[in-house]
Amino acid sequence: MKFTPIEIIDNENHGRRIGAFLIEDPDDDYVEATDKLWRVYRHRFLNLRKVANLPAPGHHHWSWKWKLQQELKRNSLFKCFGIVAGDEPQGLMLLNYGSEYVARLPEQAGQLLIYLAYIESAPWNIRDYCEKPRFGGVGAVLYKTATQFSNRLGFEGRIGLHALPNVEKYYEKRCKMRDCGADQNYGNLVYFESTHEDSLAFLKEAEG
Repeated sequence: MKFTPIEIIDNENHGRRIGAFLIEDPDDDYVEATDKLWRVYRHRFLNLRKVANLPAPGHHHWSWKWKLQQELKRNSLFKCFGIVAGDEPQGLMLLNYGSEYVARLPEQAGQLLIYLAYIESAPWNIRDYCEKPRFGGVGAVLYKTATQFSNRLGFEGRIGLHALPNVEKYYEKRCKMRDCGADQNYGNLVYFESTHEDSLAFLKEAEG
């Protein structure tokens, strides 16, 4: 595992930035420990939502260990990143790349891109679970990492993803991605894609 110092927002400390680490290629033990910890908190928050007659978030059933095992089984090209702060896992992201992942937007159709398969912040950081998230900026840091990884591979910041309904506006407004419409071949989830220029706009705002 490779650790790189970063910063995220501490909502319990007046929104101040605190030190954290970006983890590249977290090992199996780390991913399994994250699954176990998040599962406990998910169930706790889900029970509170049930009492309030609120639906479960779309990703409440995710298992990161299972997801990575599936990637290994299909012998795909993938990259995993995580964020740790306060000795606890704050986020995970899985990226796919390879000849089968190509852009759909007319101006870049057929060009290679990074496919952002899965991204998740710890349940105590998500408004769908709790009223007052502990840390902020986790998703933005991970998306920035995806953009940088796209650049590292020579894909010029191109990224594609399918968004759960509750985060469509986040990708459109915060990440500067383009709504390409519902994908009938992917559960009618909306497919989003970014160009080189879109990623530059995101990075400029994120680093400003």
